[in-house]
This record gives sequence, C-alpha cells and structure tokens, in this order.
Amino acid sequence: MRQEDQIQHRFEPLSHEGRLVRDLASTATRRHRGASFGTLLAFCALALPAQATVPLDGVLVATRDCPATVSIKQRDPAGGVRLEPGRGYRLLGKNRAEATHHQVVIEGAKPPERWVEVSCGSLVGGHSGEAGDTGAEAAPRTTVEGAAPPATPAAEPTTGPAGQTHNAPARAAEPATGAATGAKGRAARSRPAAFVLALSWQPAFCEINRRKGECRDQTAQRLDASRFSLHGLWPQPRENAYCGVDARNRRLDQDGAWTALPSLDLRPATRERLATLMPGARSGLDRHEWISHGTCYGTDADSYFNHAMGLADQVNTGPVRVLFAEHRGRHLSSTQVRASFDAAFGRGAGERVRLVCEEGMISELHLSLKGEIAEDSRIGPLLQAAVPLSPRCRGGRVDEAGFE
Repeated sequence: MRQEDQIQHRFEPLSHEGRLVRDLASTATRRHRGASFGTLLAFCALALPAQATVPLDGVLVATRDCPATVSIKQRDPAGGVRLEPGRGYRLLGKNRAEATHHQVVIEGAKPPERWVEVSCGSLVGGHSGEAGDTGAEAAPRTTVEGAAPPATPAAEPTTGPAGQTHNAPARAAEPATGAATGAKGRAARSRPAAFVLALSWQPAFCEINRRKGECRDQTAQRLDASRFSLHGLWPQPRENAYCGVDARNRRLDQDGAWTALPSLDLRPATRERLATLMPGARSGLDRHEWISHGTCYGTDADSYFNHAMGLADQVNTGPVRVLFAEHRGRHLSSTQVRASFDAAFGRGAGERVRLVCEEGMISELHLSLKGEIAEDSRIGPLLQAAVPLSPRCRGGRVDEAGFE
C-alpha cells in the first residue's frame, strides 16, 4: 500500500477534523514524496484551526465588523471572513482564562471555527461549566453587561462588555408572559434592586459599526453627536436575562434578528422619545433590550424605557455631557470622567462609573445603580448606594460624528 493510501486509511473513521487531516496529508504526500509520516502529521497539525483552551457555551452577538481568522496570529487577509454586527454566532470557547480572543462558528466559512477579539461582541450564556468560571474576559469579573464585583457577600450584584458584556449563563426560558411580548401586563416577578445603566457615545459606536442604519446618516447636527444615547438598563445579577421569554423569541434575539422580535406596546410619546434617545432602535435595539433585560425588570415595556430614559436624561443635562461635548476629538481620562460625575451627583458617584473603550475611543459608560427606580427617581442616590466599579479603561478619545 502506498504511503498516501496508508494515511488515508488511518484517518478514515475520524470526524470532520480527521477528514481534513486526511485530505491535507494526501495533498502533502503527493507534493513531498520523500517526507516522513511524522513530518506530514506535523504539517497537518499546523494547518488545523487551534482549539479553544477554555470551552464555552452560548452565543456571541457581534457588536463590531471584525476579522474572524483561523488562528489568533493570522493577519486579516483582504476579503477575509468578518463578523456582521448584530448577528449571533455559536460560541466554542476562549483562548485562556483572561481571554484576548473568543472562538466562534461561522457557517459557510472554511473552516467554520474562527477566532475573534473579545472586544468584537457581547456574550449571551457564555460559561465554561467550571466552578468559579463565568467565561468573562479577565478579572475583576463583570456582570452580563457590566457591574463590578461585590465588596461584600450575596447582598450586592453578582459579577461577570460592551458588552456587552453578556458573559454569564442566561436564565432558562420560562413560560411566556405578556411582558415578553411587549404587552402592558407586569412581568410575574419581583423588582430587582441593582442595575447597570449603559450609555453609548454614538459617534464612537458608529465609527466601529458604519453599516448600521442609524450610523450611515449620522451628522454633527444630530442630537446623538453631542450627547449620550441609551443602550440599556440591565437588572442584576447577571442571571436576570430572558425572563418569561419563549424559546423562539430567545433564539431570534441571540441570532441578532432583532427586527423580527415582537413589536413593543409603547405609548406614542414614549416611542417618539425613544427614537431620539436610542438611535439603535432603528436596528431593533429597543426590542433586544426589552427581550433580554426588560423582561426581568418587573414592569411593562413602557415603564421600563421611561425609567431608563429618565436616568439617561439626567446624565445628559449636566457636567458629564458638557465635558464630553467640549472634548470631542480629544482625549479624556477616567479620572476626568469620574470627577465630572462627582460634580454632578455627589462625592463618590464617579467610583460607580466604568468607561468602555474600543479602538482607542470611549464608546460607552456603565453606571452601577442600586435602589428602586421610578420615572422621577434621582440618579445621584442610586449611584451613591451602588457597588463601586473598577475603571477598566483608563481613558480614550471622544470621537466626533463622521467617519475618519
């Protein structure tokens, strides 16, 4: 039997990876007749995609148009495979405990197993199943989309993006309720006491996600060019996700098919206000935020968004927004940002704020809040009562509207 036939025979019973090795070995043997069997196997091993060091379950929802490469060290080739913002990809794992890259499956790519940087998307249900491992990128561990580690036991928010973010196992689907479909009935659960308010700096988001509908026509004159946009209000702990959401809608959300989710039952005034304060609603962000987080908030969708917008408005009408507007095109440090929160909402408020940075730009602020939230709640006391956050990002550029 010829050497290449022996190689084919040995790998015949194997799976997809085995068949790939067989084909590579056969090709290599024809090209290098004098090579040893061990040399050929080494050649094949180098050609295979590396396996994740820490396996993870769940979905990565892309937030950026990032390259997806066969190996971490591979450079992005011209016309290579890339993530599509807003789309969900099955998660395989991460490269190490303090991850720099996640491995995902991209259907249609050859091979489908691809590596992407951790900043390229948010995890939904990403966990390794090992004790104490939430699938988060690095210590300190953060929440589903951001809170800090509790300084004291159980009474404080649990830990785990932006992503974000989305790093913890999502709650198993429960029987569908009116809250899950946008009806005005309350969700059948008690109100949470800890939250993360996520505010986006839209010019930075659009610099990274240029193909989004809300980004293609952004101008310096539009309101979101000089103030914060609402990303979401996330009940803590991290397991507070997809409460009462049926399997179909949960899958649509995790696949990034947000505009296919049920429409929200909002008053006309709420819908108009949300369209201005949450530009991402044009891409279904409002439906995603309600399905994944609002269903665990304990109110109807109209109240959930009005409460979140009320908090966002308070940040947009004081020193914090002014600081960002005056520093467009320039660098801001986390110390400066935190000092502006202290000035606006009292000493210590800044310690409850985390900067999220991407590609050297400040893309989001995550605010740790604790207490009961109503439409007229003041954000200062909610910040003061919450768990402090590590700064994570030490500073970045405040992007201006328009693409560089």
